[in-house]
Amino acid sequence: MKLYDFEVLKGEQVIAAERDVPLHNPRAAWPRVMTMAKRVSLTRCRIRVKERGETIILIGASAALRYADFDFSAAA
Repeated sequence: MKLYDFEVLKGEQVIAAERDVPLHNPRAAWPRVMTMAKRVSLTRCRIRVKERGETIILIGASAALRYADFDFSAAA
């Protein structure tokens, strides 16, 4: 199991974060990305997922919500 950091960004500023979230693989991050996107009430925010300091997912919160029914884990 690896540890991932989830961050909500407004510009380059981190406005919310969940650190050291254990997941089996990067595909398992998508449900949490969707959950975070639903909680963001500000416009023009992005959600970033990092593994060992490297960005592996970066998506706008509104884009994540637009494709909430899409199975990202199957597409990767």
